[in-house]
Amino acid sequence: MILYLDTETTGLYPGQICQLSYIMQTKDKTVAKNFFFSVDFVEPSAQMVHGFSAELLEKLSNGKCFGAFLSEIESDFNNANCIVSHNTSFDFMFLKKEFERENSEFIANNSFCSMKNTVALCKLPRKNSKGYKYPKLAELCTFLGVSELDIERASKSLYGSNFSFHDARFDTVALYLAVNKGINSHKEFTSLKEYL
Repeated sequence: MILYLDTETTGLYPGQICQLSYIMQTKDKTVAKNFFFSVDFVEPSAQMVHGFSAELLEKLSNGKCFGAFLSEIESDFNNANCIVSHNTSFDFMFLKKEFERENSEFIANNSFCSMKNTVALCKLPRKNSKGYKYPKLAELCTFLGVSELDIERASKSLYGSNFSFHDARFDTVALYLAVNKGINSHKEFTSLKEYL
């Protein structure tokens, strides 16, 4: 089983995860989950990106923090053969911190970073230096021919509603669609086939 995930956070350096979305894919079925978490504080710069204030998160989460969902999240992650995200080091840094707070340990047996593994595929030039830059998730989707309409339709199917970039549900669906398109057409993704 492949688990695709995205997080929205309270800031850039481990504060807290305020939203966690993931999609679990096997050969037979696909299941999507989304969690909002009550947090202590959201940096204004982070709120400008994802739109979630501490007050709104309190309401969306019904006052529940990450620890309230730990056993479910831990079970799903432990059952994954591979965890895929776009900028894995960022997401994993926050997940490790959240698990630590709950006296647990975040373990990913296998992982795949769609950002780092597609630099040579997308070949997006850096502005002020030689070489290629890390593609943003939207740039990877554009390169692979995954449109916002495709993502909106799949978001509605998997999560029951439409969202936009920087909502973890939308970004997780975008990642899921991009990787599935890439698996069948680009060698950068073929290693993932064994995990389905």
